[in-house]
Amino acid sequence: MGAAAIFAVELDDHLGGVPVQHREVQEYESSMFLANFPGGVRYLDGGVASGFKHVDPDQVEKKLLQVKGKRNVRIRQVPLDVSSMNKGDCFVLDAGKVIYVYMGNGSKKIERLKAIQAANQVRDQDHAGKARIVILDEFSGGGDITTFFNELGSGSPMEVPEGSTEDDDISFEKQQQSSVILFRVSDASGQLVIEEIGQKPLQQSMLKREDCFILDTAGSGLFVWIGRGCTKAEKLEAMNVAQKFLTEKGYPIWTKVNRVVDGGEPTIFKQYFASWKEETTTSQFHVPVPTKNGRIAEFNVSSLHRDKLRLLLKQGGAAPGFSPDDGSGQKEIYRVENFELAPVDPSAHGMFFGGDSYVIKYTYNVGGKNRYIIYFWQGNDSTQDEKAASAIHAMRLDNEVAGKAVQVRLTQGNEPRHFIKMFKGKMIIFTGGHASGFRNIHDYDSYDVDGTRLFHVRGYGADDMRAVQVAETASSLNSDDVFVLETPSKTYLWNGVASSDDEKSLGVEIANLVSPGRELVPINEGEEPQEFWDALGGKGPYTTVQPDPPPVLKARLFHCILNIAGRLRVEEIKPFKQEDLVDDDVMVLDSGHEIYVWIGLHSTDQERAAGFKMAQEYLKTEPSQRSVDSTLIFMIHQRQEPESFIDVFPTWNRNMWKEQKTYEQIKAEIMASNGVEDDE
Repeated sequence: MGAAAIFAVELDDHLGGVPVQHREVQEYESSMFLANFPGGVRYLDGGVASGFKHVDPDQVEKKLLQVKGKRNVRIRQVPLDVSSMNKGDCFVLDAGKVIYVYMGNGSKKIERLKAIQAANQVRDQDHAGKARIVILDEFSGGGDITTFFNELGSGSPMEVPEGSTEDDDISFEKQQQSSVILFRVSDASGQLVIEEIGQKPLQQSMLKREDCFILDTAGSGLFVWIGRGCTKAEKLEAMNVAQKFLTEKGYPIWTKVNRVVDGGEPTIFKQYFASWKEETTTSQFHVPVPTKNGRIAEFNVSSLHRDKLRLLLKQGGAAPGFSPDDGSGQKEIYRVENFELAPVDPSAHGMFFGGDSYVIKYTYNVGGKNRYIIYFWQGNDSTQDEKAASAIHAMRLDNEVAGKAVQVRLTQGNEPRHFIKMFKGKMIIFTGGHASGFRNIHDYDSYDVDGTRLFHVRGYGADDMRAVQVAETASSLNSDDVFVLETPSKTYLWNGVASSDDEKSLGVEIANLVSPGRELVPINEGEEPQEFWDALGGKGPYTTVQPDPPPVLKARLFHCILNIAGRLRVEEIKPFKQEDLVDDDVMVLDSGHEIYVWIGLHSTDQERAAGFKMAQEYLKTEPSQRSVDSTLIFMIHQRQEPESFIDVFPTWNRNMWKEQKTYEQIKAEIMASNGVEDDE
């Protein structure tokens, strides 16, 4: 192992110190490593001394192989005994001229296909293609099964253990968020010193270029960050220190260790920081010029759109890519009252109250067929019972359209642009709830004793404008936006210095909507009359400097697997493609903005519930600043995928699932090929 580490350092130096180094351990390899071997990795006993020798395909020792995983497959030899087996996995028994593939009763289609692929690999690589494959499943005859256990040397179908004896698939780590700690590794004093710098939320400014740092993410392993200005001794010792760190912390030997360099940080590292500003230098024409390791890198045209993207994300709502139509479809809006759905009068469509929860069924047409979106909107002050009721009713409405709807959970202030466009610039969110006696947007005396209201205006165009009622204090203001302040005598339109012209124009429309017939007084930030501050309870501090945007997160795909015992396992697939979507399971896709829970056609209700729960836990524990309340979770069904989901994949074939061979077809092909061999 020491020699391997030395060679890795030498190769890294040869490549200019730019590569990210990953430490991998047998049977605990990362999905990124396993993705390099589409046929799976197969562990063989012995080392180099026993590996280079001639193998006679007719003189083969009997072996039992366990096939683990669905996409990232591991094939390992286990003891030749029934106790090594379980009903949740697939096993390959290499008996020489016959190779048996035993399908556990609890195994799924994709696992069975991978087991057949593994058997083909054993036949072709170990027997020069001269072996017969026998597939054993619940439809096999008793004679073949008896022969299998005779060859195995022990046991019977009744003696195969129920669950897996081991669970070495990548599990979802619930504790990773709470244990993220940054340490500095320095030799400034002449001796190597490890010092804790901080815990979440971490800031990019904590990383100093003259030192090395260790980022301990607990469940996701260690990152060793190498500053450009750190000494050679620090660079050489950093990985060794990480190894010692693992021992001191009592972490398992298979804990992942990744080395990253200053200026070449991968997204998975940057996500642990609250904000991340990409390094640029400025030319005489003021065009951002990205640099890498002090050298000008190839220019990325997309950087020109960075400010535009910021505005889209700020003004256009969450999930900017989710836009199935222009929002002109049919709306059915219900408010949760006494845990039942009460229809909202069309005249009040677009009015939402923060103390309530709503369910909206949206119908639109594509190619002559109806498509559906079920939004369930949850106000910040809505009760937990009302929120739960909205989710239950959303599922019921989805069932009424045969599961063809996209379900989207919305929390107040995190509405997607498509949802906002449905109300054509007339969406307003008020404080309080329906039970407080609200009747219309102008009846403010019934819920505001002093006749003063403050609205935060946001929007990118006339069709996605909206206003949110906020606390009537100076601290609610933001230099990046426009606000409407309604007082008993007049209405002020406050324009922040960084607000856009579009927002200023939209602010006038919002003011006329929420406060018609009143004198409108536009004022620019810094030119406020005393009456303005008096209405807000006095002048005070507010947000004037906009923080750096959070790092752009890379899309990630997770495979959710419920084993026989009902335990959820989660395996990340890297890199991913459409073919990785398993139709008898549930997948979770993190697009970098929103979360999609993809429901396979043959998945169970238990798997669907577990997938949604996993998505929520993922947001609770991930290191970025996203949360369950600020991030949209879409529930989508196989073959009903929206474009925003499809666009995350490198390619997409709408007929892929129709063209795929079934397990039964592949099994028939194996039997047919065995027949051909028998006739030769």
